[in-house]
Amino acid sequence: MSSSPGEEASEEAPKLVTIPQIPDLLEAAGLKRVGPARIRQLAAEDEAWPPPVFQDGRMRVFDWVAVERYFRNRKTRQGERTDLKAKGAEGG
Repeated sequence: MSSSPGEEASEEAPKLVTIPQIPDLLEAAGLKRVGPARIRQLAAEDEAWPPPVFQDGRMRVFDWVAVERYFRNRKTRQGERTDLKAKGAEGG
């Protein structure tokens, strides 16, 4: 036996999470807490958001490692109105 059973289980099964679980996990990981509504918006609009591991109807399950990596690498632009920039670029 080259590895313990605990190691095998962690390598085989990723930690799966749903959107309502993510805010608490972000906080526990030392990241800024983001509400479920904002997470749903990011999942719908941001191309960098990790794809769901499983989806059944409206329920989506994500790999926590991929979600945590997304939030650690995400660049925020607080207060910047990106919706106005897109409209201004089209009309100008």
